[in-house]
Amino acid sequence: MIALGYAGGRIGTGNAQYAYWIGQVVVFTPVVVRLLSRRMAGVAESFVLVMGLALNQYLLKWMYSPDQFRFPDELQHWLATTVIVQSGELFQPNPALPPAVHFPGLAEMGAALTSMTGLPVTASGVIVAGIAHLVFVAVLFAAVLRASNSPAVAGVACATYATALHYLFFNSMFLYQTAALPFFMLAVWATRRWRTEGGWPFVVLAVLSMGVCTVSHHVTAFALVLTLTLLAVVELVVQRPRRWSALVLPGVDLVIVLAWVLFVARDVVSYLEAPVDQVIDTVNNLISGTSEASSTTAAISFGQLIVQGLGLLGLFVLYVALLRDMFQRSDRDAWRWAAAVGGAIFFAGNGARFLGQNGPEIAARLSTFTYVPISILAAIALVRGVQIIPAKDADGHRWRASPPAIDVIAPGGWNLYSRVAAGSLMITVLMIGARAGGWPPIGSILPGPYLAGGFERSVDAYGVDAADWERDSLGHDNRVGGDVTSVSLASTYGRQDPVREVGPLYYADEWGLTEDQLVNDLYIQYLVVDKRLGEQLPEGEAYFENDPHAGNITSPLTATQLGKFDTLTGVDRLYDNGTVRVYRMGVGG
Repeated sequence: MIALGYAGGRIGTGNAQYAYWIGQVVVFTPVVVRLLSRRMAGVAESFVLVMGLALNQYLLKWMYSPDQFRFPDELQHWLATTVIVQSGELFQPNPALPPAVHFPGLAEMGAALTSMTGLPVTASGVIVAGIAHLVFVAVLFAAVLRASNSPAVAGVACATYATALHYLFFNSMFLYQTAALPFFMLAVWATRRWRTEGGWPFVVLAVLSMGVCTVSHHVTAFALVLTLTLLAVVELVVQRPRRWSALVLPGVDLVIVLAWVLFVARDVVSYLEAPVDQVIDTVNNLISGTSEASSTTAAISFGQLIVQGLGLLGLFVLYVALLRDMFQRSDRDAWRWAAAVGGAIFFAGNGARFLGQNGPEIAARLSTFTYVPISILAAIALVRGVQIIPAKDADGHRWRASPPAIDVIAPGGWNLYSRVAAGSLMITVLMIGARAGGWPPIGSILPGPYLAGGFERSVDAYGVDAADWERDSLGHDNRVGGDVTSVSLASTYGRQDPVREVGPLYYADEWGLTEDQLVNDLYIQYLVVDKRLGEQLPEGEAYFENDPHAGNITSPLTATQLGKFDTLTGVDRLYDNGTVRVYRMGVGG
């Protein structure tokens, strides 16, 4: 059904989205129903259901663009992998994404597979990303199984996590986060095994996983330090007698990350300043009532927020009910309490989605990690049958009644059927909300013809041909500016040095001293002009990175704005394929 939906999107069939949504529900919901209804399911059945669902979801991502990578970040890592294959060396410059030079884990995996098999980098990237995604889900299942001793809880937790906003695309793309996530979870699992059973092999595995995670992705490495620290601190607070050895592995991980950042990846600190400043600016803009001027994130509709809000409300109700039971029974399980703290962070982080245009993206990226604990708690609540409204005790007091032990399986009968129906409905709504409000944006959820500012939907033969010409005719590392897609293609396929702050040059109706000064200040040697910017409004509410008119664009660029480059003295049109043009700006020869 989804293949039909994708095919319909490519040829512009009006009802193609119906096939897409039917295909999602037809596969996803029965798996959830089966996992919830089989309270005493064995490990094999739950694991096969979970892995089958994960494979299905990964194939949906691959089917969106089976012939090439199109998302800008994937193209950046495709370039990093290609450079390693061609040079045979790590830490080679990557102008498309400079920090990736010092986090070569993903690129090394892809390059190794290409070198051993002769496969193209794109094919190796699809395989590496797919394996990493499946390993992450498998280790998540193993970690929850070890903590809960319930295959049903482990299965439902994985199915719930599959409703995270970035699960379908970002967390399974050929990105360095995808390579780091399985080692993030493997370190958590090994830490759990060491804390409960002892044994140096688990310590060794945890430390190795920390190392691979650290050299693969900066944010995931920082998240692992925080996660292990949270687990250790909660263990010290909850359990008696205190075992200060809980701090050993978080300390080791902190040393590994700091050593890598301070001695190898020193540029990552300045790189991460931008998103941090973005969050601060978003909050400040919200307080002051001013609009943002740098977002390229697609707007989230009211209907999407309704669906997402209903799913989050269901999660919050389960979270509060389980938390109440844990307080009432004086629960001493440190890992459940750590999950409770993580759940609180999840709900706090989800408030960011309402903080302006960049809010949904910030919340989605944060939920990659915070969705793990809330998924575990939701699974415990659904499988164990935690009471939303407690039954009355012998004295008729409803809220004083002692809850059943958390490890007791709830009775069957109609109570089971109603829980299965309610739980399946909630998780299905979460899935629909995640697919509609995650990535790609709802307007690009199906592949199809070119869309200005549409990320994957903006990559087509015209843009790729222009980028290939830049590489073959201009050489490497020239300063090239353009819209979001033109810059992405120029810096990857074209091997050029991207200039992203060029929006004012395109919006200007006339060329003057201000534009000349900006060209000189940014040392722009070439500009790429796509005439379709004059035919379509941007899908992501911005044509350019750091777009001065982001969120306020009501009409396409005019013929005067796009055509003025042909009238400038000293500016030459070097390339024109009828849609995309490349101009030499006369800077640097």
